[in-house]
Amino acid sequence: MEAPKVLIIDDEPALQKAIKMALKNEGYELHFADNGKKGLEVFHAENPELIFLDLKMPVMDGYKFLESIGVTPDSSYTIIVITGHGDDSEIERCYKLGIDFFLKKPLSIVEICGLAKRCIEIKRLRADRERLIENLQQADDTIRQLKKFLVLCAACKQVRDKNGQWYDLDTYIWKHTDTKFSHSICPKCTEKLYPDFSKKAQMRKKKEDNK
Repeated sequence: MEAPKVLIIDDEPALQKAIKMALKNEGYELHFADNGKKGLEVFHAENPELIFLDLKMPVMDGYKFLESIGVTPDSSYTIIVITGHGDDSEIERCYKLGIDFFLKKPLSIVEICGLAKRCIEIKRLRADRERLIENLQQADDTIRQLKKFLVLCAACKQVRDKNGQWYDLDTYIWKHTDTKFSHSICPKCTEKLYPDFSKKAQMRKKKEDNK
């Protein structure tokens, strides 16, 4: 399995270093940006599964970054927002932008590791579930399609049902559908079985066409 890509967007070297120290031995591929604009470039280039995002940065702040990418419940990534000490207004604004996970300063190494692992596990489990549902749907569609096929004898054209029984085509259709039959004779069979009648019918048709 690929190493999860983690993007840290923060303009404080000390905070970047703290997150790097916390995650360096956890098997993640780490990427860094010191403002939201550069963070967007790395985001689109690397497609990270997890983003640590500070809100207050130069050039482009965290709010603008969030507005630019448009977080939804179906997004393939999770964003952990880094906030100040108990700033409820920041958290409320982030909730409105689709964020559910927060880290408050000062950061705890244990909390960084635990939250990162949990967020990635949740996203990957959801992705696995979606793939499983899609595979099951495809399998169901295939089964439905296969049920539409009839097994015909190449010689006599009888049809085999799911129990291995063979039937004339009209008998099979009558037993397995609501179709009702009426019978006639096609021109080819009329010519073969009733040649005199067929000749008279053809002559009559020619006369009608020449009128």
